[in-house]
Amino acid sequence: MIRIALVCQHGASTGLCMEKMKQAAEKNNIECTINAYPYSEMGTLVQFADCILLGPQIGFKKDSFIEQYPQAAERIMVIPAMDFGMMKGEKILQDALKIIQGGK
Repeated sequence: MIRIALVCQHGASTGLCMEKMKQAAEKNNIECTINAYPYSEMGTLVQFADCILLGPQIGFKKDSFIEQYPQAAERIMVIPAMDFGMMKGEKILQDALKIIQGGK
């Protein structure tokens, strides 16, 4: 089972994006869990998430997260602001799957 974590300031603004991604996963028969978390839970997320997607509003923290959790560097991505703003759940899901498969 693929585990995708969406991360934002408090875990709330990514809720709609998470729902759109879940709909896309269901539509495409992709078995995964997708949940939203506040960035304060990064220490836990790097241990179990296959992909960690940062909301664009905290994208500036990516480098510090990579410094703190180098073992997860290849699994952390900032969601493009346009995709997030337009709630392109299917595109964001496909981007996450590319990261999981090792092809940024």
